[in-house]
Amino acid sequence: MPNDRFPVGLEMDVVYPDFQVSITLLSSTDLRFAIRDGPFARTEVVTIHVVPLGNGLFAVSWQEQDGATVTNVQDYDRCLIHSHATLPDGRFLRMSGTFTVTRAPVFCDDERPVH
Repeated sequence: MPNDRFPVGLEMDVVYPDFQVSITLLSSTDLRFAIRDGPFARTEVVTIHVVPLGNGLFAVSWQEQDGATVTNVQDYDRCLIHSHATLPDGRFLRMSGTFTVTRAPVFCDDERPVH
């Protein structure tokens, strides 16, 4: 499955147990996240690596400016993201959150409706 099925342009709000984040899929190589409140609050554009795992399912990973590393399993069929992050201080976070699409992707090449 080629990366062009990654829903570039999609914007979503993700609700994790301890915070919320807005994510914009800028391209198949760049993502912007914005955490508005709490100890992780900031906005950053990161370079991502996308691995298609199946129809509507992607592993997306990146490293942040502060050294944190993040891997998401983004499930567009279930509107769910499983996130695993190693923070600069060594703490490891495992979180799952639901998301709401706030802007449809520019394109989505798999012939399924976008939520």
